[in-house]
Amino acid sequence: MKCLKIVFLLLMAVLVCVNDAYRILCVFPYNGKSHFKMSDVLCKGLAKKGHKVDVISHFPTKIPIANYSDIIDLNGTRKDVVNSLSVQRGRTINAFITYYVATRYGGDLCHLLGHEKMQNFIKNPPKDPPYDLVITEYFGAPCYLGLGAVLNTPVAILLTSLETSYVDSFIGNPFNFAFFPGTSSDNAVLNTFFDRVWNLVVNYRDALLFYHYTSEQTNVMRKHLGWDLPDVRQLERNVTLALVNSHYSLHGIRSFAPAIIEVGGLHIQDEETPLSPKLKNWLDTADHGLVYFTLGSLINIESLPRDALLGLYASFGKISPIRVLMRIANATKLPPGLPDNVVVSSWIPQISVLKHKNTRVFITHGGLMGTQEAVYYEIPTIGIPVCLDQMRNVNIMVHKNMGILLRSEDLSERSMDIALHTILHDPKYRKAARKMSQLFRDRPMNSLDTAIYWTEYVIRNGPDSLKSPAVDMPWWKLNLIDVFVFLIASFVLALYFLFVAVKFTLKNLYTLKDKRPKEKSN
Repeated sequence: MKCLKIVFLLLMAVLVCVNDAYRILCVFPYNGKSHFKMSDVLCKGLAKKGHKVDVISHFPTKIPIANYSDIIDLNGTRKDVVNSLSVQRGRTINAFITYYVATRYGGDLCHLLGHEKMQNFIKNPPKDPPYDLVITEYFGAPCYLGLGAVLNTPVAILLTSLETSYVDSFIGNPFNFAFFPGTSSDNAVLNTFFDRVWNLVVNYRDALLFYHYTSEQTNVMRKHLGWDLPDVRQLERNVTLALVNSHYSLHGIRSFAPAIIEVGGLHIQDEETPLSPKLKNWLDTADHGLVYFTLGSLINIESLPRDALLGLYASFGKISPIRVLMRIANATKLPPGLPDNVVVSSWIPQISVLKHKNTRVFITHGGLMGTQEAVYYEIPTIGIPVCLDQMRNVNIMVHKNMGILLRSEDLSERSMDIALHTILHDPKYRKAARKMSQLFRDRPMNSLDTAIYWTEYVIRNGPDSLKSPAVDMPWWKLNLIDVFVFLIASFVLALYFLFVAVKFTLKNLYTLKDKRPKEKSN
């Protein structure tokens, strides 16, 4: 009898799991490998929870996973962005970053909706069962929100960066430029009046530019998905959930609408690519420590000016027997003279290096995910920002006392000497890194479980379950402009009536005074 009860309970558990399994479409049209790392972890995590996950991306999985299907492989449809930028090109892009994100990246991605495989899918979507949710990365391409309208399915967005002011606006998220630096600002904190002025101006400027550039995506979207679709601005207001790559311990404390969920560090998983035996042995025998140097998957270190590279060689040679590991896309473009304590490689499993016990310093461009990895594994940083949000991320590390800023245009033997000596020998950086790691890790649920829970929540409870009333309010009502106008008008009107009353009273008093002498004389 006892065995029968156990079998019954197990069967009930299986039935519950089956009934709670959803079908989810993950669409990630951008071909940046670093961006996809976060998306990949989320989609595979959902599949492992028993949900049926269909994926459209440039990076089909190499190892089959139950419930996970690459239904459209976009690999080869766009020019590869890995190792595609020189340092100088990165600086140029940074001067016009909103334009590049909204047009050269986002706008171009919209044309993939017209790809033959995409069109076949759009015209013949699976219906047994239909999709319960669409998840897509919001990277300058709101046109992909149209897939939700075509499939009659709620849409959640994934942000590999902090949420921007324009995302805040369509989610209905309160944002105060008085104390929190927007994503268009390079500041970690707002210390002065002019910091706040610039924070307001630059973020509103970029939001208006983004609206302008991406509004043109409506026609491209309608061309490929249907001319009866709402415009991209309306589709944005229908977004049910935003999973954001931030965490208050790193980026600051502020208020959030329920539909914005912080999942900073989502891409950091224990199941990381192992080191090659040769590299592992080299790291294991680095008894005096290791410095790891990379400018990310986009920017090439070898594109730095020759004088700067030779200065780095000299500086790295001085810290021997500490070893230096550099990620170099094309080592043949490096000038000769690499010190004996330096090893270069075109591909390095970054997390495996950062979590190694001998790693002491991370020299980085300041990408958000690399910054989070450094925090997670307690590694002080030397930041060399080039473009995008890198300057802000590096400034945050400096503000948290676990990083040093070096400007790419000022790189020299002397500047690197000072930075390396300071960060290697001043214990405050390692101490701050340990503290930041503790704060970053201390959560009721890890990032993946948090993302999965809220994804399931909006499917269970409906697309409007986290929606703020602010989303559907016009800007003048949301900002109480009508109330302020009413109060000011009432105050002015009250002053006017008071003025009229006083004037009338004084006039009557003077009239009475004039009459009294005349009455006496009579």
